Formats: sequence, structure tokens, C-alpha cells
Amino acid sequence: MPPSAEANSDIGAILSDFSKTITDRRPLGVAVSGGSDSLGLLLGMARSVPPKQLVALTVDHGLRSGSADEARTVKRICRRLGVRHETLLWKGEKPVSGLQAKAREARYHLLSDAASRLGLAAILTGHTSDDQAETLTMRRTRGLRDDAPGLIGIPQASLFDGRSWVLRPLLGVDRASIRRYLAMAGVGWIEDPSNLDVRFERVRVRKGLEAQAMVSKSSDEASRAIASRVRIALEAAAFVDQACGVQRDGTWRVALDGRGAGEVEIAALEALIRVCGGAARPLDRRGKLALHGFVSGRQAGSALAVGRTLIKRDVAGFVLMRERRGLEELVIAPGQSGDWDRRFRITNLDRHSDLRVVADHTATAMPLFSRDFKAGSRSWSPAGGICGGFLVKRLVGGFSRVLPVYELPLAQALARLTGGAAFPACPWATPLAIATEMA
Repeated sequence: MPPSAEANSDIGAILSDFSKTITDRRPLGVAVSGGSDSLGLLLGMARSVPPKQLVALTVDHGLRSGSADEARTVKRICRRLGVRHETLLWKGEKPVSGLQAKAREARYHLLSDAASRLGLAAILTGHTSDDQAETLTMRRTRGLRDDAPGLIGIPQASLFDGRSWVLRPLLGVDRASIRRYLAMAGVGWIEDPSNLDVRFERVRVRKGLEAQAMVSKSSDEASRAIASRVRIALEAAAFVDQACGVQRDGTWRVALDGRGAGEVEIAALEALIRVCGGAARPLDRRGKLALHGFVSGRQAGSALAVGRTLIKRDVAGFVLMRERRGLEELVIAPGQSGDWDRRFRITNLDRHSDLRVVADHTATAMPLFSRDFKAGSRSWSPAGGICGGFLVKRLVGGFSRVLPVYELPLAQALARLTGGAAFPACPWATPLAIATEMA
């Protein structure tokens, strides 16, 4: 688990040890904003590996007049360190509400695209134990139980868009230690004015934390939650392999074979619901209670609708299928890709014609495709693959967008179930290995 900040103030040693555990020898990307956390990460990595093995990536969100100057400042620092640097621009109209969340989403998409384009093993970010404490405090404020998955906090590694790993090697180090490290090296940093803007929840939480005591407490809580979650993920993965199947008609079957529905079976069902229904978020507390009541038999009825999924009882267990509501049309331009119903990623291979995707309004709500809107739509085999000028890939629920490393065993089982490609292995095996031992 992340080491305590007090015992690990030597940033250079931490990053030197970290670099030796990376199994992928391709270059590493380092996300650098110019703030103290990311600059400490950059400096420590430049001293731990040959600078040519690093690519610094600065995301300019275009939200402040000085952001371009800050990116140029980072570029000059990188030049002194001998590290290649690129600035990634968030283009287009910016949202009025939910700005921080949208900016974060755009940032990770830009970083993921850069990692694919540059052939990077992973992207490193400078998240600290202070960030972890803030995140856990915010989630607890929203009413999460102590054993809820959200109280794992920020994972040490996450896979974005099913292709790019983001690693956080300084997650067990406090910000004060990083700033001492930079000061000893004579390196200054940029203070982001938005970090003082109390309109943002994270800033308000940061001001209310009793720094070191809360950081240590949050680290311990996250460690316990991670160990519990890894155990459940491993057992749920085994359950999916043994008891779950996808039928030719697109329905999903779960065989209980007389076994009860404990936390492992519920965890597997929750994951299956996200894959089957394509819901944007995991089940909320009300949805979890409804699912648990239905599966345990405490809730009467032969069917339950939850997470855009219809669950029906049968003699062996349960049948899951997509609810027939909220099924929208998608038009994909030539050569482009799009996610339909958050269940399928579809690429239009034609160079000239749009591809129209609509729902088959039978019980399974599978996609139908057409190019000539007047000719109607044709069906598609759930086996996926290239079909008449388009490529279809089934998504593995929310795991296809963001996959915490601790959920990797369960995500791999779901990928096997859907017949999709396995998720790429994490190039930093340490977080999952240690958590598995603790579980």
C-alpha cells in the first residue's frame, strides 16, 4: 500500500524504486501542470531514468489567460532537464456548470490520446496523499458507507478508455515533502489560482482538513477498503467465469445453483448490470438495496428493473436484458467511431457514407445498422467483429472507460464473458500484487 508520508520524504528514492518495477520498457509520459506535485514527479523521474525515456505532457485547458504562459514555463524546465515536452490543448466550448469534472474528463482523454499516439507505456500523475484525503472526505460527505467501493479513493493505477494506464507513484507522499524536495533542488513551481477558489468543493474540503492527521487516517482507511475490494473482485471474477453466460439472443444468464446471494454474487451482478444496461454510473444506494432485496427473495415479484437492466427470475437463477427505454439513434460519420447506448463502440469503416445505428426493439435491444435510411436497418451478430463496412466492439460497462487496477480481475472476467479482447496488463504490478496479498 502507499507508504506513509513521514517515512517516505525522500522523493528521489521512492521514484527510483518505482521506475525499477515498471515492466514495460517503452517511454513514460509525465503529466506536468507546473504545480509543485507534478514538477516534483518530473524532477524525481528525470533523476531516476534516462530523460529520453520520458515525455512531459502539459494540458492547457484554455480556462485562464495565463495558461499558455504556464505551459511555456514547463517547456523551459523540461528543456533544462533534457525531457521532451508537448502541450495538449482542450479545444471547443467550455461548460458553464460542472467545470472541474468536465476539465478532468477532457484532460484524461487528451493524455490517453497522447499515450496512444506516442507509444507510451503509461502516464504518470503527481497525485499525493493530500489529494487522497480530500477525495475520501468528499465521498464520505456524500454519504458513502465505510465499506463502499468509492471509499477506496484514488487508485494507484487506472486504465482509461481501455488502452492507457495512468500511474500515481507519489500517492503515499504528502505535498509538503514534495515541496521540500523541490526547494532543496532550487526549483520553483506555479500556484494555480483555482486551487484557492472556494466555489469548488475540493478547495473547500482542503481548507477544512487537519492536514497530517487526516492524511494518515485516510491512507489507513483506503488501505483497508482496497484489500476488501480486491478480495471481492477476485471472488466475483471466479463467479462470473463459473456461473454466467451470454446467450445468442443477447440475454445474460446467471446460475446460482442453489448458492445464496452474498456480497460476491451481488458484486458480480452489479458489474453485469452495468455491462448489460450501459448505465453511466454504478447503482446508487437505492438501486443496491432493491437488487439485494430482489436477489435474496425479500422483495416480491418475478422481475426487477434497475440500472437500465431488466432482471427476471428463472429456475436456475436470473436472466438479464437491456430495458427497452432510452434507446437513442446514433449517426456515425465516415471514418469515425462512436459509443452507442454505452454498450457498443462502433467504427464506420466506409469513406463516404454515414452509418445509422438504432435499436432493435425486441427483448434484447441490440443495435441495428443502415446506410440508406429508406431501406431500413439490418441486424448484426452479437459475436462482434467487422460486419459489412463497420467494426463493432462490445464495451465492458464503466470498466471500458475507467478501470481501477483493483477491479482488473473482475473486468478481465467480464471481457472473457463478452468475447472481447483482454484489458492490457498494468505495467506497474506492485499495487495489485500487494493488495492481493493483503486480501
